[in-house]
Amino acid sequence: MKNRKKLVITLIGVIVLGIGLFVYQTFIKKQLHFKENMTVEINGKFNPNSYISEVEHGSVKDVACQSKNLNIKKLGKYEVTYTYKNREYTTTIQVVDTQKPVFKGLDDLTVSLNTTPDLKAGVEVSDNSLEEIKYKIDDKNLDTSKEGTYEVTYVAKDSSGNKTIAKRKIEVIKKIGSDKQSNEKVVYLTFDDGPSENTKKIMDILAKYDAKATFFVTGRNQDYNYLIKDAYNAGHTIALHTYSHEYSTVYASVDAYFDDLNKVGQMVKKEIGFVPHYIRFPGGSSNTVSRRYCQGIMSTLTKEVVEKGYQYYDWNGDSTDASGNHVAVDKLIRNGTSCHDNNVMILCHDTQAKDTTVQALPAIIEHYKNLGYTFKGIDDATYAPHQSVNN
Repeated sequence: MKNRKKLVITLIGVIVLGIGLFVYQTFIKKQLHFKENMTVEINGKFNPNSYISEVEHGSVKDVACQSKNLNIKKLGKYEVTYTYKNREYTTTIQVVDTQKPVFKGLDDLTVSLNTTPDLKAGVEVSDNSLEEIKYKIDDKNLDTSKEGTYEVTYVAKDSSGNKTIAKRKIEVIKKIGSDKQSNEKVVYLTFDDGPSENTKKIMDILAKYDAKATFFVTGRNQDYNYLIKDAYNAGHTIALHTYSHEYSTVYASVDAYFDDLNKVGQMVKKEIGFVPHYIRFPGGSSNTVSRRYCQGIMSTLTKEVVEKGYQYYDWNGDSTDASGNHVAVDKLIRNGTSCHDNNVMILCHDTQAKDTTVQALPAIIEHYKNLGYTFKGIDDATYAPHQSVNN
């Protein structure tokens, strides 16, 4: 009888213990565990599962989250509710701002002597808070009256106290290019609109005659961008002709022009390691088509490019291959050899459709060589022919 009584007591104890264990496991013990860092960056992406460190007897797929009270766009602490096996777990998520502001457009800048550079032009600063971030510029060491390399400091700070200090190099140089022709008899062959299928053919002809040239490149045919580096390594000059070469784009405004110019500059930098400072305006500085998009823009650009350390080059010799595709070879030779100045800058084009330009090139080179001219690429001392500005 006693043994039976003990057995009953034991069974009751086991049952009670089992019920207690069940109650503890189900209703008392946490089965969902969270990480220590319960923060999310303001305007960031909230991933509720990323805060769970362990799910006992299940997986994160079994967990639901209710985060309607969480405002990811405002700093603060918010309660978020997770549900697992019909049990709710309330935790606190804090929206924080720990990211520093980010500067863009602080590439090295080259400016001419005795000019006042716009140190804000093209500069952008952003922050994950999406607030408007103001910044200060410390240019007390910049002296544009003297040639040299200077450092300017940009400081930005957001409302959370995150601070960014960035440095920018400013190189002050003499104005590139000469207003007068030299006494040396030189031909500057210039090829716009490349690179293209014809660039290699042009370089082969130039190599045959030991002649150097200048390529004013665009971003319109980037399958051939490797030829930019090949041309540079062969001793030719690489210059800029805008990225898009779309008149409606480059002449929409002064800022639009410089945005496009900067884009092609960065493209070329990837190939040769630096941004050239020799440029040619689409249509030349005398173009009138720019009037359709921005009245007076050429009058402004011709001054501002020089102030920013560029020099623009028009031409005093013209092959006239811009008049159409597949222009007759004899016409190109006749027009391309018609200039008799000491310094001859000849306009040619480098596109797939200018096959007759390639054919006419040897005769043009031979003509000037027979007259005692040498063929060079543009450099800082090169005569810069400028046409009359018509807008």
